[in-house]
Amino acid sequence: MEEPETGRRSLRLRVAEALPEDLHRGIARLGVAEMTYLGLSPGEVVQIAGLRATVARALPADSGTPPRTLRIDGTTRQNSGVGLDEEVTVQRIGVSPARAVVLTPSDPGGIAHGEDPVPLLHRRLLGCAVVAGDVVAVPRFGGEPLLFTVTGTAPRGAVLVQEGTRIRIAAVDVEPPRAGAVTYEDVGGLDRELARVRELVELPLKYPALFRRLGVRPPRGVLLYGPPGTGKTLIARAIAADSRLHFVHVDGPAIMRKYYGESEARLREVFDEARRHAPSVIFLDELDALAPRREAVHGDVEKRVVGQLLALMDGLEERGDVIVVGATNIPELLDPALRRPGRFDREIPIPVPDRDGRLAILRIHTRGMALAADVDLEELADVTHGFVGADLAALCREAGMAALRRLLPEIRLDPEAGADSGGIQVTMADFRHALGEVEPSATRELVLERPRETWEHVGGLSQIRTRLRVLVERPLRYGDLLAGFGLHLPRGILFTGPAGTGKTLVARALASSVRANFIGVEGPSLFRKWMGETEKALRDLFRKARQASPCILFIDELDALAPARGAAGATEAGERAVSQLLAEMDGIREHPGVLVIAATNRPDRLEPALLRPGRFDYILEFPLPDVAEREEILAVHTRRLPLAGDVDLGALAEATAGWSGAELRALCQRAALLAADEWFEEAEGAGGRPPAAPGTAPAPRVGARHFRLALAEMEGGSGGMPPPRRVEAR
Repeated sequence: MEEPETGRRSLRLRVAEALPEDLHRGIARLGVAEMTYLGLSPGEVVQIAGLRATVARALPADSGTPPRTLRIDGTTRQNSGVGLDEEVTVQRIGVSPARAVVLTPSDPGGIAHGEDPVPLLHRRLLGCAVVAGDVVAVPRFGGEPLLFTVTGTAPRGAVLVQEGTRIRIAAVDVEPPRAGAVTYEDVGGLDRELARVRELVELPLKYPALFRRLGVRPPRGVLLYGPPGTGKTLIARAIAADSRLHFVHVDGPAIMRKYYGESEARLREVFDEARRHAPSVIFLDELDALAPRREAVHGDVEKRVVGQLLALMDGLEERGDVIVVGATNIPELLDPALRRPGRFDREIPIPVPDRDGRLAILRIHTRGMALAADVDLEELADVTHGFVGADLAALCREAGMAALRRLLPEIRLDPEAGADSGGIQVTMADFRHALGEVEPSATRELVLERPRETWEHVGGLSQIRTRLRVLVERPLRYGDLLAGFGLHLPRGILFTGPAGTGKTLVARALASSVRANFIGVEGPSLFRKWMGETEKALRDLFRKARQASPCILFIDELDALAPARGAAGATEAGERAVSQLLAEMDGIREHPGVLVIAATNRPDRLEPALLRPGRFDYILEFPLPDVAEREEILAVHTRRLPLAGDVDLGALAEATAGWSGAELRALCQRAALLAADEWFEEAEGAGGRPPAAPGTAPAPRVGARHFRLALAEMEGGSGGMPPPRRVEAR
């Protein structure tokens, strides 16, 4: 359509989220067809009119953007007075070069003492279009963006910030309107959960007529639950900033008061405030502290507060323009009466992010960082299994601190002028250092490993390795493709075979090859002294494995944890532990991405119910290595030894029939120790000390005679080791 005043074409477009890289850059993306209709070239300025008019630079949207859609960030949405999925009028507009722009900080305390924000503001706003009344956000590393209101421009009207534009910071006479610092673009890896929360919270309050027309009663409450740090509170803050609804934030413990009746009165005040400012949202954070199970608490105050909350939430039916959003990381501690329909109608889990979610979160937290060219966020997303959003934010912060410590001697510090950071950048080495400092909070209670062993450290066992690649590696790497064949990751795999045949080593190498977390526990270590504690330890173990998925949970010495029930010597505590393990393995709780691997050299002692499909789907037997595999194992363990030319690994393999991989490793270590003793005796100087500098003694070598001596010692049982079993390899 045409605007009669200007003769320029305009379009009504639907508002959608901005791309992550466009945040705080004043960019509006629309389809090529829409740009052609409006006569726009990339980089030209458009006016976006909702409840008020603002300006932005137009760029073409990606191919995945639906027709008649405008992608703008939260700051531009607030400047135009619209929310997601609402419509705005877009048209081309002429702008003048800005001679001067006056900015007023929304939070003067956010500018550090002695800091001059003008150079940063000029760099951030260069090439941006602004109009008086707009709010501009300047990202900064390690904190929320600095917010400024454009209180004046020269000339008036829409202007474009250029190299020669003067930027002035005005004194704060009147507190300017503060824009929300968190928008939907700040929530990464939770697109599906965020869409569900918006449809349950925003739609009933913004468009109640839709529900009346359908004859559907909108939900009254939404419960968000999940591990700490996954983004429950962040979602609520984004809703508060981006939806233009009245928002009441209540911390559960803050409601509790000292005197009789005060806690209930404070809760009533919260609901009365929400009713007066409807449509509104009440966000109850740490809900488990406010409404615990009444049968589990001994104090009268907690029971009265729970009863008051139940009554207030039942009253929401009469005022359908108030919705309650609750958040907790321990939903099982909530009073059951809260979780029925009519109070909290919908419960939405906020999970630990997957690989794509971690990548989106890393992009959000690094957009204000000066990254070096070698930083690979995709690699970081691959190796941060089990990290929640808070952990990834801490990882980026720690990488920045590592870069600062590395470059601190080169930075010129001046108490008056501040620090001249020069060309400081955060490198991939800084992120690798940070990975060693930041542990994933979802698994901090357990020893979570990222194994360094690879298939190169495994000698022999070629059939076992091939089988595991088919059973594990392919489902984890290509799960979507194999799902078309009805194939999925098995629930459990049991490793059996003699001690020392490489069961633990293979499990660690498998976890490393698929880039999965590795939680290794000894079966006997799960037993506890008090009744019920062993079962709780098993439940916690599987819960942590699910949070850290993809994860390989390795249980060694399974026969000690799950002996056959009813067998001689079985105890009541042991039988309860077996029952709990059976329940966890049976899929009472689905755990996609978690593979349980157990090892035992006494499969005859295991509880038979564990060995059926659906628990341990596959049983792989590890045989003693044959002669070719023994030679391969010897090659692995001598790879870094300075071998002499007379060492024949094939002859050693022939002479060690019936030896396990662990015993072959011990043979190589024993030979190296004998060679080292001999070298020290030959190289000692007159003072009875080894040479102080390299090159002053013959180079050390591990020769055939050292292996012969080690072989004789081990077969004779000397050197503190029993002789190897003399059985033929299968």
